Amino acid sequence: HAVACSFFIDTAPSLPHYLITIYHMLEEGGLFVNYGPLMYHWSGHGNLLPRDLDVDGDVVCISKKYQSRNAYLDARYLSNVDYTWSEIRHMIINCGFEILIEEMNIPTKYTSDDESMMNVVYNCTFLVARKRTS
Repeated sequence: HAVACSFFIDTAPSLPHYLITIYHMLEEGGLFVNYGPLMYHWSGHGNLLPRDLDVDGDVVCISKKYQSRNAYLDARYLSNVDYTWSEIRHMIINCGFEILIEEMNIPTKYTSDDESMMNVVYNCTFLVARKRTS
């Protein structure tokens, strides 16, 4: 049994929840296979700037202006964390997986047309991890 993900884990509004869900989907010895970049679809929206904070002594709050400016956004955009591969690797191991194969920086075309001058290339990671047995 396996769960295979292609260009998927960076779509998570909460990556730890994705990893825990994948872990629970697998039987002991099952494989988690992942291929893709870390583009983070939930990033770049609702960026918090220094002027967006209200400071009153030792108390720091998010300003009403910031809240109003971003009220249209799904709350997950405002709470997303962009993890490094090193942090993701650590989470995968701590979820109960053993990493069997890990290849980094694999150049991969995405929505590219060989006849066009426009090509998008991501540096992807390939991972195969096994759910540890008890």
